[in-house]
Amino acid sequence: MAEHVRVEIGFVGGGAATAQLDDAACKKLLKAVEKGADELVELGGEGSDLHVRVSQVAWVRVQSKESRLGF
Repeated sequence: MAEHVRVEIGFVGGGAATAQLDDAACKKLLKAVEKGADELVELGGEGSDLHVRVSQVAWVRVQSKESRLGF
């Protein structure tokens, strides 16, 4: 079973999206952002699909392990 990571994506002009992605989808997103091409990346998330226009991404935050407070 693939491990899922929490990914937050910030967009140019404001706004953000949060998704639970598997490792492969996360790497696909990060590679596309690093490349900087104007492409649409399709990412399969936990329970939904996410389509991201790479040229509109301002930042990406990846949290590989869930951190929880409390119970």
